[in-house]
Amino acid sequence: MKNLQETIKQLQKTSESLSKLSLNQEHPWQALSQMNQILDTSFWENMVNLTGLTASQATAQASETVSAMPKTRKKEKVQPIIMQHSDAFPVTDIYQTEHLVIVCCELPGFARDSLEVTLTEQRTLELKGKIQKHEYSQSCIRQERSYGTFSRQIELPVSVSAKGMKAQYQDGLLELYLPRDGSPRERKTTFRAKL
Repeated sequence: MKNLQETIKQLQKTSESLSKLSLNQEHPWQALSQMNQILDTSFWENMVNLTGLTASQATAQASETVSAMPKTRKKEKVQPIIMQHSDAFPVTDIYQTEHLVIVCCELPGFARDSLEVTLTEQRTLELKGKIQKHEYSQSCIRQERSYGTFSRQIELPVSVSAKGMKAQYQDGLLELYLPRDGSPRERKTTFRAKL
């Protein structure tokens, strides 16, 4: 009985967390990412406990349901997903050394000539670019990756200078090396990184 009460409390907490999510219709990716974190393995284990099924019974029921679904022979046309990312794309790490701020972004498959970097007030970095479609996108039968334009503003921990900036792109990672600069000179600088 005690386990059942704990399970119900955990499910209530999960429900409360889900109800607090705000869904932006134009940029739903952040809410979906948060839902994925909330509905983790422990949530599903609690659901199994609540229904009184063992994990193997639940798995067996799920596989029966999947096999009972009608199979279609005709390949359905997949509608392309147009990228409308939240502020969390591209996924970015920031490193700070004595002389540099290093911004490292995951950008697999982006068009190298589309990258535009803007530095505003020496503290805000904006990245814009485009993830290009695969050459066989017209023949796609399953699509999980997205493509299109992206834009992200990143607040930097210290003032930097666009002068002397270096960019490197390798194995799907874009790295920007920005020299630290404490003297306020540049208001806004936009440039195309040569990769």
